[in-house]
Amino acid sequence: MARSRRHLNQRNVLILTEWYDHHVRQGIGLYACEHNWHLTAEERVTIPRGWKGDGVLTVFSHRRDIMAYVKRLAIPVVGMGLYRMDIPVPRVVGDHAKIGGMAAEHFADRGFRCTAWFSTTFSPVHELRFDGFRSACAGLRLDAPLKWVWEKSCRDLPEDWMRLRIWLARQLKNAPRPLAVFAYDDYDAAKVEDICRFAKIEVPEDIAILGVDNNELICLNQPVPLSSIAHDLERVGYESAALLDRLIDGKAVPSRPILIPPTNIVLRQSTDLTAISLPAVRSAILFIKDNIGRSFGVEDVARAAGVSRSSLDRLFLQHLSRSVYDEIMRYRLETAKHLLLHTDRSCVEIARLAGFCHSQHFTNVFRKIERKTPRAYRDALSLPSK
Repeated sequence: MARSRRHLNQRNVLILTEWYDHHVRQGIGLYACEHNWHLTAEERVTIPRGWKGDGVLTVFSHRRDIMAYVKRLAIPVVGMGLYRMDIPVPRVVGDHAKIGGMAAEHFADRGFRCTAWFSTTFSPVHELRFDGFRSACAGLRLDAPLKWVWEKSCRDLPEDWMRLRIWLARQLKNAPRPLAVFAYDDYDAAKVEDICRFAKIEVPEDIAILGVDNNELICLNQPVPLSSIAHDLERVGYESAALLDRLIDGKAVPSRPILIPPTNIVLRQSTDLTAISLPAVRSAILFIKDNIGRSFGVEDVARAAGVSRSSLDRLFLQHLSRSVYDEIMRYRLETAKHLLLHTDRSCVEIARLAGFCHSQHFTNVFRKIERKTPRAYRDALSLPSK
């Protein structure tokens, strides 16, 4: 009897999306498992005629039949995309402007001044991501990014791979160097790398490349593995399901889309190089990176770089707008944040692996910079465990 009552009260939710993403569905599935939902999901994007249930999670952009179906539903609907904003559905989406800003900060941290954007197409989501990138570049005093969009130059032949190669190779060869290219996603980033090989341009020595989504199938299977911004698509799915649950319960509809920020940048070889050509600064940064797990100070870095401490600090302030000590702390914090998000190690272990002298020092520095404790940072950016 208890089993039948459990199924009687079970919410029936339809997933209807124009595109498939495993991470989004993982987030939805986690919430569904926690709240005893029954999910209906089609492998092919077909509308289940006659389906009846409690709510719908959807992504639509071009399919008019899906848009028409969503418009006439008399049950709560939550969108997980920013296309067709004229269709009034509450939405949970990635913070694309923040993704663009994170890319600019990543390039500035590595001493780049010349930047570019590449995408094969240009939608409202592309525009948000590019505008966030351009705005952050201005705020960080980087040059305004070059903007390369293939669909605007392809003469109605977007699938012509050889023409794309020739066109983008020309843009890359004519651009100033060193250049940092922010691609809309990992697929576009892989195109840039392939064309760099075609044009005999070194990655990352001449051109650094950053993608979005941390698609490991793409990022890890390039001759030069791609750095990528981890767009938190699992949380998009999870929070979309949570919002739908609240709407089914009769709670108020949010007036604006709920934005989910990216988590971090997964650093790989395609941007793992400072753009600074000064040997002392480059040697200092490599020493910091290679020794981050042990205790060392500014004097040790200066000794490895072959200059005095005061000279090295002056060069860092001149070319990176921060001191050597600030650079050490930045690398230690980035290491710690990566371990907080991608391992279950304790804060004591993380403090040791990131080179902090003890865990309390780690916590104090983390709180000062991030405005929250390491534990709160981990809790805020991690999905609930099953």
